[in-house]
Amino acid sequence: MVARDEPIAFVLPAFPGKSPNRRKTLSYLPDLAERLALQELSEMCEAIGRIYAPGAVVHVCSDGYVFSDLVHIPDAHVREYTDELESWSGELYPRRFVYFDLKDAYPALPDLDRMREVLTQEYGEPVEALSAQVKADPAANAMYRGITRFLYEDYKGMSAFADLSNTAIQKKARATAYRVIQRSNAWSSLLAKRYPRAVRLSIHPQGPDSTKFGIKLVPCLDIWRTPWHSVAVKRDGQVFLERRADVEAGACRLMFRDGRPCHFIDF
Repeated sequence: MVARDEPIAFVLPAFPGKSPNRRKTLSYLPDLAERLALQELSEMCEAIGRIYAPGAVVHVCSDGYVFSDLVHIPDAHVREYTDELESWSGELYPRRFVYFDLKDAYPALPDLDRMREVLTQEYGEPVEALSAQVKADPAANAMYRGITRFLYEDYKGMSAFADLSNTAIQKKARATAYRVIQRSNAWSSLLAKRYPRAVRLSIHPQGPDSTKFGIKLVPCLDIWRTPWHSVAVKRDGQVFLERRADVEAGACRLMFRDGRPCHFIDF
């Protein structure tokens, strides 16, 4: 890209939609946590622009529709969430962000269920192959365990699973985790084909031999937490991401913006 005097193109699969577990999040709409993440990405582009005139652009490739049915986020909520992010980006950071999702990948297909089906058919690996990889590869196993944990936590906080035992929820989370990985990998393969020369960013830590660059969306955190599994908390002049239930257990005040919950202030 530099040789061609082009803007540096970053691809970031992220911003899928807020977790439906309200013990983690305030609502299904973006809030201060997402605003800060967009600001961080914009500042990265600005820093590049100071030393490289063509600058940089972030292609936000939202994976919300890719597995919304598996994580029990209504597609309508994904749409409202991503629409608002796109509106914020255009207003606050013009020409810094481009948005792309499953609807853009398969515009000729009739509905999202068919899009998910075709994505899996074209780019997905068999679940049996993923299971074998998880058993043989420590890194794949760690990812599987992490996704299982997230699903278990989210399912436990949803009314749809209120009648299930912890064992039953854990069993469902383990089975669903393979399908989440399957579709996530399929989405990554589709993006690699669509953006063959772009720099691939990831919201997960990456090793030095990885083809991806890990990026913290809220850099002051010691852990890699995402806005869509958290709430924003202003504390001692900084903003942190934490679980809603943990914040509400302390002496924090809920703040509103445009008439809806936005973040907490810790006094």
